[in-house]
Amino acid sequence: MKLLKTLLTLCVLTLVSVAHPVYASESTQVPFGDKMGAEVLNYNRLRPFLATGGSIDLGKLETLREKGFQTIIDLRMPEEGTAEERAAVEAAGMTYVNLPIGKGAPTDDQIVRLTELLEDPDAAPILMHCASGNRVGTAWAIYRARSGVPLGIAIEEGLTTGMRPSRVEQVQALFQ
Repeated sequence: MKLLKTLLTLCVLTLVSVAHPVYASESTQVPFGDKMGAEVLNYNRLRPFLATGGSIDLGKLETLREKGFQTIIDLRMPEEGTAEERAAVEAAGMTYVNLPIGKGAPTDDQIVRLTELLEDPDAAPILMHCASGNRVGTAWAIYRARSGVPLGIAIEEGLTTGMRPSRVEQVQALFQ
């Protein structure tokens, strides 16, 4: 019986690591909200190795690095200050990636790139952000739906992550 439980546990852990490679990383997990200060607007610990939010206080990037973040994915447009953030993030010793998403839904290429980043164990822990969390929630909903999560659940996750209800139709239209 003990051997059966051990084998079952190993099977479950293997399935989780294959289904979500970022979870298999040996990286430090992202902090829960009660361990964060004002570094990130609308901070949300979405998964053990992924946090989301709105704008970042560039003066507190060192604190984010000390809390374990390795990669910052910025979904803002260049005119929103991405060059300044890139320089500050890289100076703090983290990796910066900009996937600029405007008012429309993310493109297929953006979701493919986001998937690559989210499923790269070497990128974790990751902080994905925009100005408020709206674009993050939208991108997350699309990513999850394309990963096989039922669309309704993916949309609820997106709303919980920061997507505004006005973007729900954009997400639904991609899957019709």
